[in-house]
Amino acid sequence: MFVGSFPVVSETFIVRQITGLLDLGHDVDIYADTRDETGSPIQSEVRQYRLLERTTFMDMPPETAPWEMPVWPITRRTWPPGATDSIHNSIRVLRALSRLFQCVTTAPRLTFQVLKPGEYRYQAASLSALYRLAALSCIRKRYDVLHAHFGPTGNSFRFTRTLWQAPLVVSFHGYDFSTLPRKEGPDMYRKLFETVDAVTANSDYTRKQVEKLGCPAAKLHKLPVGLHLSEFPFRERTLRPGEPFRILSVGRLVEIKGHDYAIRAVARLRERHRHLRYTIVGEGPLRKKLETLVKDLNAEEFVTLHGAADSAEVRRLMDESHLFVLASVSVEGDQEGQGLVLQEAQASGLPVIATNHGALPEGLLVGQSGFLVPERNVDALVGRLSEFIAHPEAWPQMGRAGRKFVGERYDISKLNQPLSQIYAGVIRSFRAARLDRSSVAFDQLPN
Repeated sequence: MFVGSFPVVSETFIVRQITGLLDLGHDVDIYADTRDETGSPIQSEVRQYRLLERTTFMDMPPETAPWEMPVWPITRRTWPPGATDSIHNSIRVLRALSRLFQCVTTAPRLTFQVLKPGEYRYQAASLSALYRLAALSCIRKRYDVLHAHFGPTGNSFRFTRTLWQAPLVVSFHGYDFSTLPRKEGPDMYRKLFETVDAVTANSDYTRKQVEKLGCPAAKLHKLPVGLHLSEFPFRERTLRPGEPFRILSVGRLVEIKGHDYAIRAVARLRERHRHLRYTIVGEGPLRKKLETLVKDLNAEEFVTLHGAADSAEVRRLMDESHLFVLASVSVEGDQEGQGLVLQEAQASGLPVIATNHGALPEGLLVGQSGFLVPERNVDALVGRLSEFIAHPEAWPQMGRAGRKFVGERYDISKLNQPLSQIYAGVIRSFRAARLDRSSVAFDQLPN
């Protein structure tokens, strides 16, 4: 399993997939570019399954990864973000020479490939592709299948299909099919789609977007990311006398999550409902901006920016809440994929309100387990929140409908079975193709 950084608290779905495969009896190794050193909480499953002991990190200089800063021209200097000093590019090249010699010895053809800008673009210019090859070319394990999460990670590690002679599966989730192609060009995955054996998409919406980027339809499989239902105890929602009405959102503090619109809506709603509380779980670059907004709206008494939280804390906050809100918005055309947190909320019995955005409408039963509102429409969100608060008698039935919906479509114990079938299919095809090539080579031998 290839990932960018590990473990990342907002990527619990990857941890669940790995642990689910382990539970099915598969043996999983993890390869990651970088360690998550943000100080964020770590999922309990990482410790329980000792996943860090299964993880190999590429151990690259920070200017190489995650920053992917070019070493050319060699006569100049590189100044990594946040660094106290710059480094001369000639020094960077000299430091990489031992990796180059190792790669030439173990995988000469791949060495020249990973250094070609036409093949690996900025990853060739930064030498990150070379560092990855050096880290993996000395590993002598044999794998049945390789699986990368997020398109850029698939691009980074696609050479392993040749190196380890195993089929490659890549999963797309969100920013990889929207934000990055807009910034780097719609052809950024051309080489990946030519190489990969199968691609999974977490929703119909994601599938359509990935196909537009050039992925052959025959390689695409819809496979949502899932959750363990047992981890989300179901509770019907009621409002006890004197209890504050609690609204919850979970998502990074970034523009696409639309937290500012939800904060404005809750602030207006508070004028009529004095016992309202709103908690936002997540961390990100917009924290100061959102803190200023809360202060400007005089909402500090009832709006809490909780910060990042591990899965156990998120479940606790879900259990205490009455309604879940996900107010995602399009940003320069970028939209989200599945939005797994919507399914987590419904699994716990929370009714949900989401925006008509990306794949979010696929992730709830509209009118039964929750409602949709237009993006960036504070009036519509206030109206839907008011209607919800006014009809507490509907909450239990909405919760039951959501739990049933999630159990049928997003139970990871069911989703890991089709994933295993995808693996089995690409393994069969890959081995059959190798056998065919061997047969052709044998037939061409002289008598």
